[in-house]
Amino acid sequence: MNAPVRPGTLSAGVSSVSLPLSLPEPAIRFERVGKTYPGRRGQQPVGALAGIDLDVPAGTILGVIGRSGAGKSTLIRLVNGLERATEGRILIEGTDVTGLTESGWRQQRRRIGMIFQHFNLLSSRTVFDNVALPLEIAGAGKAEITEKVERLLALVGLSDKSARYPAELSGGQKQRVGIARALATDPKVLLCDEATSALDPETTRSILALLKQVNRELGITILLITHEIPVIKEICDRVAVIEGGQIVEQGETFAVFTNPQHPTTASFVETVTGVELPEHLAHRVRKEARPGDNIVLRITFLGENATAPVISRLSAIVGVDVNILAGRIDAIAGQPFGSLLVSVPSRAPESDAVLGALRSLGLKAEVIGHVS
Repeated sequence: MNAPVRPGTLSAGVSSVSLPLSLPEPAIRFERVGKTYPGRRGQQPVGALAGIDLDVPAGTILGVIGRSGAGKSTLIRLVNGLERATEGRILIEGTDVTGLTESGWRQQRRRIGMIFQHFNLLSSRTVFDNVALPLEIAGAGKAEITEKVERLLALVGLSDKSARYPAELSGGQKQRVGIARALATDPKVLLCDEATSALDPETTRSILALLKQVNRELGITILLITHEIPVIKEICDRVAVIEGGQIVEQGETFAVFTNPQHPTTASFVETVTGVELPEHLAHRVRKEARPGDNIVLRITFLGENATAPVISRLSAIVGVDVNILAGRIDAIAGQPFGSLLVSVPSRAPESDAVLGALRSLGLKAEVIGHVS
């Protein structure tokens, strides 16, 4: 397994790239955390997590992404005490929770909201009563419960569904109830366990927009786990990539997506940052050049360059026709990002001039192949 990465670095095997960071104090901190499960019937113990070093800065949204079995669920269950670390420390709002008793965890969980993949609503209780449940358990008075539940239902856009039962709601509405319930005890931290993976794309976007609103307006720190890279791209300030029970890469989402250092990260982000060759052209692209070929380049645009007239500038600088084959402009963590596939003459000095001009414009260019 790859070596774990200290916060503020991007790791690729034995090498790492430091990122200049200025972060708030962490709301959640993992210090060399490991989790091992006992083996069954005399089998060897099973390691789920090893050497996890990870900070979740207060007031941010951090996403943990990984494939099935990578350790995502174990990681988030350590934060609310559903699992106990076998080594290392976990601090929440500066409090070491690693050795808390069950009684201590009951108190701690009032400061931690939890949103589940399958909603976990009580079918026999109305929307109002589902949201009220944590407050009832905490011993809040009737007037306080009514005021807070009504306020939270307004926040999640369900004031008109107060008397409905879960069976009468859509999946997105059920998740909105789950979010309101998670916020009932005024948590400092909100944990999201694959909160959108059971929803359709349009509903997912609306739930992600709501989570961004909760983070922005209430200042709640959000730690979410997912296997869906578009979720990370849409709302996360920071991302941590987990593989084989270790964090193999972490950092600001835009930096990690636009310059992935680990193969696992690269395989995730290529689906949202790359652009594919048109089908009619893909089978004609060759690795080796032939006389008269054009070079096919993938050009990456970051920040202001993503919306600037770069291709026209390029043509003006080098006096070479640039043929656009495909492209996309998107946003990563709210910052513009673009990718273009173009072809240019492969003969020198035109090709050298194009590559030199791209470098002078601060653009990243990758040679995909050659085409006649």
